[in-house]
Amino acid sequence: MVNGAWVCLLAPLAGFLAITLAGDRITRRQAGILSTASVFVGFAGAVVAFIDALSREPDDRAVTTTAWTWLAAGDFKVSIDLLVDPLSITMMLVVTGIGGLIVLYSNGYMEGDDEERRYFAYMSLFVFSMLMLVQAGNFLLLLVGWGLVGLASYLLIGFYHDRSSAIDAAKKAFVINTIGDAAMALALFLAIAKVGSLDYSTVFDAAQSGELSDTVVTLLALGLLAGAVAKSAQIPLHTWLPDA
Repeated sequence: MVNGAWVCLLAPLAGFLAITLAGDRITRRQAGILSTASVFVGFAGAVVAFIDALSREPDDRAVTTTAWTWLAAGDFKVSIDLLVDPLSITMMLVVTGIGGLIVLYSNGYMEGDDEERRYFAYMSLFVFSMLMLVQAGNFLLLLVGWGLVGLASYLLIGFYHDRSSAIDAAKKAFVINTIGDAAMALALFLAIAKVGSLDYSTVFDAAQSGELSDTVVTLLALGLLAGAVAKSAQIPLHTWLPDA
């Protein structure tokens, strides 16, 4: 499960870096092939994780894997964690499966565009960002994934930067999504102040045990909800989507 999850996450990132660093040294067609292959390699990793999960007992289908400790200050610590469980594996399959088909279709749709390489780099970054979001093993990585999805959306919406309408739509999307990200960040600061941790299990246990007051739990939930409302263009943070 763990190996498949890491392959799933890192393959689109590798595609983004390869296309970006190669620049004009690869053709537009090669950039499309690289991006498509990287996403489908990620899908293969998700399938491996899925098959491995099926072979395990139900109680053994949730695994947290840690790459390294990212931040540490006193008792507070945040690591680069991936949470691999049935929900995250399902979303990994959806993101890379549907994402791979979209990128594959884009090879024909974008054929002949002068900025084809840049487009496919953005698409690989977008898929990586969504995978970071669904595989994050703690709230801070969740916020990182959330922010990267907003960045990738901004880049794709404003792809045709010679059109004022595209630039205006990208700016609007970025600002509104940032409102949701800021609300989520404030909720995480509250979790640090009240719980001293951003680990899912620690925060959830504190909420369920009654350690946190109803007011704190409500504020935490509203902060997380605001991020989702902005990113998925729900009322009242929906106005960026028609322009995009």
